[in-house]
Amino acid sequence: MPDNKGLLYIPDISGFTKFVTQTETKHSNHIIQELIEVILDSNIIKLRVSEIEGDAVLFYKPGQAPTLRELIEQTKQMFVNFHSYLKIIERDRVCQCGACSSASKLSLKFITHYGVLEEVSIQNFKKIMGSDVILAHRLLKNNIDESEYLLYTNQYTEEQAETLPQEEWVEEKSYSENLENFGTVDSTYITLSTLKQNLPEVPPINPAKEVEGDPDIVIDIDAPLLLVHDALTDQEHKWKYVEGIKEIRGAEDINRLNSSHTCVFDDLEVHFVTTGHSAEKDQISYSERAEVSIGVAFTNYYKLKAAGGGTELSFYLIQDDSDNDKNNIVINFFNFLKNKFIRKKVLRNSTEGLGHFKNYCESKYNEQGNSGD
Repeated sequence: MPDNKGLLYIPDISGFTKFVTQTETKHSNHIIQELIEVILDSNIIKLRVSEIEGDAVLFYKPGQAPTLRELIEQTKQMFVNFHSYLKIIERDRVCQCGACSSASKLSLKFITHYGVLEEVSIQNFKKIMGSDVILAHRLLKNNIDESEYLLYTNQYTEEQAETLPQEEWVEEKSYSENLENFGTVDSTYITLSTLKQNLPEVPPINPAKEVEGDPDIVIDIDAPLLLVHDALTDQEHKWKYVEGIKEIRGAEDINRLNSSHTCVFDDLEVHFVTTGHSAEKDQISYSERAEVSIGVAFTNYYKLKAAGGGTELSFYLIQDDSDNDKNNIVINFFNFLKNKFIRKKVLRNSTEGLGHFKNYCESKYNEQGNSGD
């Protein structure tokens, strides 16, 4: 075996092109970044990374190739972790944009080849080059009528002496393709779709309780439901309608269940945690817990309902009564008075704030209409 031979292994995200070209760039790019990190973290046979290629990772391993059993276990681990993470994204999803809504349609395919590796150093990075690297990439654009599989060339299997692992989902299928400059390339592939049927369960999150009764505030917004929802749930919009805000700390790129951020004002800070979300046709509910640095906490609960061409927003203020003492009537009485005063003040501020929010949403909708978006 020449000293410069080794394994090439490329996990490639199926559906990537449609995902990034037909959905919102802001969230699609971040979701792909998260999924690439899942792939990198699932590298159990300690492959080296040559480069990250947008929708794929070029792994390699100089010297003796990993066994077929190791290769299949590596592929299984990466595939299962990838789809388990997509299930978590879907479970925790708040955003209704195309990227967040369609992420679960993404999948993985894997190309494996064994050949000559030309390892070169470019500044502080090591990169592999050569005709076998080109061949492995050419095999990504094959004619297999599936989107979830592990393909390995005969050059790889010639290095193997062991038989296939005895697992029900492992079934080899032969594949050949004539490639320009390479001639006929014989390969084998294993379909991975069956693995999705046995994914580990994603632990559920206790849903926030549905709020009933009359809302504290109701406003009509002359803007579509999804625009209002996006403005309400994407923290970056707060800069445009929350008065006096100086800083937003810790905001995550995509708001999901249990996501948090802190709004900083001159005299206090408010720490928000997303606690609930549900979406049905023409109606969305959203809740967030707010902890104020002066020692009070409450939950903002919103119901958004499509109404004609606009949105009806119902707001419920749920105050935290955890400081009550069931054994002390006096303390509870003073807490009642204090909470009543705080609630009145918060509702007054909320009414004013939702007025600013209404103006922002309507202005944003008018701008979109005028620009033809």
